[in-house]
Amino acid sequence: MFIFYLSIILITVFFIVFGYYTQLDLQKEKQYDKLEGIVSSTSFAIDGDDHALMMRDHVTKDAIKSTQENITYHKIHHTLRKVTEANGLESAMYTMVYNKTDGVFEFGVTSDENPYFRHQYKDYPAILLDSMNVGGTIPMYKDEHGTWLSAFHPIIDSKGDVVGVLQADVDFTEFINMVRAKYLRESLIALGVIIVLSLILIPYTRRILRQEEAQQQKLFEQSEIIKEKNRDITDSINYAQKIQNSILPSLDEFISAFDDLAVLYKPKDIVAGDFYYMSKQGDNIFIAAADCTGHGVPGAMVSVICSNALSHAINDRKLTNTGEILNDVREVVVQKFQGSPDGIKDGMDVSLCRFDLKNNELEYSGANNSIYIISGGELEEMKPDKQPVGHFDHAKPFTSKIKMLNKGDLIIMFSDGFADQFGGEKGKKLKYKPFKEILLNNHSTSLAQQMKMLNTKFENWMGDFEQVDDVCVIGVRI
Repeated sequence: MFIFYLSIILITVFFIVFGYYTQLDLQKEKQYDKLEGIVSSTSFAIDGDDHALMMRDHVTKDAIKSTQENITYHKIHHTLRKVTEANGLESAMYTMVYNKTDGVFEFGVTSDENPYFRHQYKDYPAILLDSMNVGGTIPMYKDEHGTWLSAFHPIIDSKGDVVGVLQADVDFTEFINMVRAKYLRESLIALGVIIVLSLILIPYTRRILRQEEAQQQKLFEQSEIIKEKNRDITDSINYAQKIQNSILPSLDEFISAFDDLAVLYKPKDIVAGDFYYMSKQGDNIFIAAADCTGHGVPGAMVSVICSNALSHAINDRKLTNTGEILNDVREVVVQKFQGSPDGIKDGMDVSLCRFDLKNNELEYSGANNSIYIISGGELEEMKPDKQPVGHFDHAKPFTSKIKMLNKGDLIIMFSDGFADQFGGEKGKKLKYKPFKEILLNNHSTSLAQQMKMLNTKFENWMGDFEQVDDVCVIGVRI
């Protein structure tokens, strides 16, 4: 009998201990899954180019001492703070960059109200450096502040390079103490009534554990499904970006034909409804700045159709008159969407220019999009036909305008995304006046520098507002 009861006691103790560690492991995996989901999704919301530029511009410890001191720091801090609050994280999230010279990680932006910018993280776990390109979790570790679970994910710039990592932590100490107290109390109760309840307690404990394991497994499977769907969506959009980038011309093929050539291209999302087009046919060079209906994936799909229609009219049909080209493109676009049961009226606004560099002649046709010509320090606007390239109830043939050019003349083609951006102190549209001022005041500087100035003006005006549309600006100097 003694052996029997001893066996029951040992089995009971075993299941209590087993349950204790099972609970810890299940909770630990749940917290890891939560942290991985948080850092992986939040890292996509961080502009890697902006973060890298901020870290390059501020290289000393405590170079940024407040969340309001730097606009990039403020934007990323605001994002991290919202994520920590939404997910109930008690510890701050933070970005880090690796300092190869000193062999340490240095903190960037934190969700905490007090920055600890460029403070060093020396005793980091090896997995943080080894896996910073793919992200992952850090094995549970202890310090003087508690027992911690951590997950991290790379921050990617527009070139696909890793410029930092985002990390989130959870203090596991409280849960460990709670589970430990719970099972100690249950152990004493179980041992006190073991003779009476031994035959009931064991199967009951097993049943409870099975139910909890099943529930945790269900949560884990649901989490994996969500992660997989998020990965599929992100992969699809990134692949769509590769497809859209394939229709954008290489500036290297055309820059030699002009004195200067540059483009400012800022999609609202990963892919865009705006695109720029260039083609050379004999002595003629065709350049277009186009704004298709919508933005993001829908706009990108329309842009592929419109770009292909332009290419067909210019390269296959050998049309040279810009008005005839837009008429031909309109026929293709209307035909593509005429079978839609929802009556889709997609199309594009566009400025199309033909440069005859042999005769210094510019031919222009526009669909709702003007162009600017700066010659001798004066800005002239060539206005478009007030109709889109697409279905329009009062459609007319597109007109063409001829302009003789002089050496040094600057031609600017653009979509409406720059002028329509909301921002400033009162949240109003930027409009075209500042756009023209920057072009006129800096028309003699390089186009690359002008595009940089336009981008700075745009970013400063936008501030914490969301970008409302794609932006495309093309500059050509004869």
